[in-house]
Amino acid sequence: MSDLLHGLNDRQVDSVITTDVPLRIIAGAGSGKTKVITTKIAYLIEKEGYNPNKVLAVTFTNKAANEMKDRIQKNSNGAYRTPFIMTFHSFCVRVLREDFAHANLRQDFTIIDTTDQTKIVRKILKNLNMDDTKNKPEKKIISKISGWKSKFMTWQEAEQESYSPVDKKFAKVYRDYIAYLEERGFVDFDDLILKVHQLFKNVIEVRNKWISRFDYIMVDEFQDTNDTQFDLIKWLTNNRGCLTVVGDPDQTIYSWRGAKVNIILNFEKEFKNARTVMLTQNYRSTKPILDLANNFIDNNKNREKKDIFTEKLEGEKVSLKEANSRNFEAKYVALKIKELVEKQNYNYSDIFVLYRTNAWSLEFEKEFANSKIPFQMIGGLQFRDRKVIKDVTSLLRAVAIKDDLAFERIFGFIPKVGAVTEQRLFELAHNMGVNMFDLLVNCENEVMSVSKNLTSLSNALRQANEMFLKNEKLVDICRLLVNKVGYEDRINIKEKEGIETKQNLQAYYDQMSQYDIAYDQEENDTNRLVKFLQDESLIVSETNSEVPNKVTLLTIHSAKGLENKVVFVVGLCQDVFPSKMSFMSTDSLEEERRAFYVAVTRAEEMLFISYVSGEYSFMSNGNLGPSKFISELDPNLYELEKNIFFHSPTEMSSQKYSSGVMDIKPEKLDSGVLTGDIVEHMMFGEGVVTKILDKYISVAFKNPAFGTKSIPINSGAWKKK
Repeated sequence: MSDLLHGLNDRQVDSVITTDVPLRIIAGAGSGKTKVITTKIAYLIEKEGYNPNKVLAVTFTNKAANEMKDRIQKNSNGAYRTPFIMTFHSFCVRVLREDFAHANLRQDFTIIDTTDQTKIVRKILKNLNMDDTKNKPEKKIISKISGWKSKFMTWQEAEQESYSPVDKKFAKVYRDYIAYLEERGFVDFDDLILKVHQLFKNVIEVRNKWISRFDYIMVDEFQDTNDTQFDLIKWLTNNRGCLTVVGDPDQTIYSWRGAKVNIILNFEKEFKNARTVMLTQNYRSTKPILDLANNFIDNNKNREKKDIFTEKLEGEKVSLKEANSRNFEAKYVALKIKELVEKQNYNYSDIFVLYRTNAWSLEFEKEFANSKIPFQMIGGLQFRDRKVIKDVTSLLRAVAIKDDLAFERIFGFIPKVGAVTEQRLFELAHNMGVNMFDLLVNCENEVMSVSKNLTSLSNALRQANEMFLKNEKLVDICRLLVNKVGYEDRINIKEKEGIETKQNLQAYYDQMSQYDIAYDQEENDTNRLVKFLQDESLIVSETNSEVPNKVTLLTIHSAKGLENKVVFVVGLCQDVFPSKMSFMSTDSLEEERRAFYVAVTRAEEMLFISYVSGEYSFMSNGNLGPSKFISELDPNLYELEKNIFFHSPTEMSSQKYSSGVMDIKPEKLDSGVLTGDIVEHMMFGEGVVTKILDKYISVAFKNPAFGTKSIPINSGAWKKK
């Protein structure tokens, strides 16, 4: 046991060896929670004799699940089978594969992604004579449907509760969307969890089967759990003490996905005899960074009090920067990055630039390009979203599930098959009462009457289907399809794009080969191609772990779970971060505060925070200024640089202070006006002076759209009338 627990601190050991009661581990940022989870899984198997097949660990991302699997395989040296470590969605797919009949699904049900959803909704809108090519409401409708589904509402209930005529129309789209999916055996990502929830709730024999399937359950990132997922956890544990959850209430930043901070906060009320262990030692950040983070998050009231600490006592003081414009903020960050790389031996890949909203990235993209700073933005096209992968996958879907949606994509890359031919083919299939696959494979004469350019496709589908029915190797089926339809021959490898396409195709073949090997090593009732497509559909776009030597620009929400040596948190401006909307409720404001806490605790060695003061912005509908959060930072815990102004690309002026505590009298400017005077602003028009401050005047503008605004006295945009 000593070897297994070696390197753990006392609280981590306590977390590992507590197995007889429901356990909540509140894991502060950088406290080694993944090590605790993987060690606990090993402890359950090696020391307490649990069968690996009866241990379930659930997390929220494929990346986290794969990291845990890799650690366990490495630590166990293959001594036992890796337990079930998967996302909530993957677990639900496993349930539905076994109990599809109880969920009123086909065995070969298809998981559709957001691209498929958009196509389906667009088609329904057209059928209902509601298509709107100008406003493109598909995304909004999909979001509405997701919300209604999560509340287990029928389309009739959705229509009844909708007040606006538009939402009532959307409810009819919801009606047809459900019918479309059910008719074709499709499920979307929401369905995976919701159908299992309904299954466990209504079919007790199925629920009991899955309860008996697992003797111990662990849940990572528990603070991101929503009510539906929490119900699944409670049903699976069935009042047993076989549960460990790990999370940090201070990092709950996904309420818009349904996550509820009170689920983790109220854990001990929900589970009898539950215990809590707090992991408060941070192995990531230096003391100055943690001191600022601890002090700041104390402003939240709805939280479990904890102070994380570190043994990294030495470190740079946190830096707070005030720039006079968004461009100057970006210029300063670019200049500092150059200095860190050229003089302090940092790599570009050691640096994150974090912002609350993607709209804040523009100046940084331009400035980094001008300064020859290599950078990447999280959110680019991921592997499965690349054209060649989607094209090839559509061929596989056509064979495995005879998916008409797949043919909409396939016809797009078959030579001499245009929109008119495609429409005629679909009309022919509809009139004959067959799907597109059967039309192309079994109705040769009818297809020839429409187009003579589909012979290669028809033959490829026919041969691939024979291989599919024999459950032959995935990579062989795929290569046959790609070659027979001439796809690979049309890739121009003399061009950069063609080379990348070929490389992506080859990487896809490699992935399939590995999948075939894994499939052959397990007992499987599901056809390998069907299983592959189901598993592929679960892989949501996640950040690739291989990072080139580039600065990374990303939103704070994208940075959760990541860390880096140097972090710049930019755009900490009024009405930007926290957002305007967050002031409508205490819960929303506290979530914004947690988001800033997450941003700060990504930093290992150096932390820079910046904001813009004085420049007009439509994002704030006024002059930018310091965020409310700036005033909540302890001024003794950061050094301050104000009025950053660039006179040329390399010449900058500013005022530096050793802390945020400045022993200077506030400067009072002569406004030249009195309360009640009329002023005219070049953008807002006429208004009445209502208040005179040291550096600002408050003006109530005649145009009600502008209301009352604070205008800098030294701004040239206004004059007295």
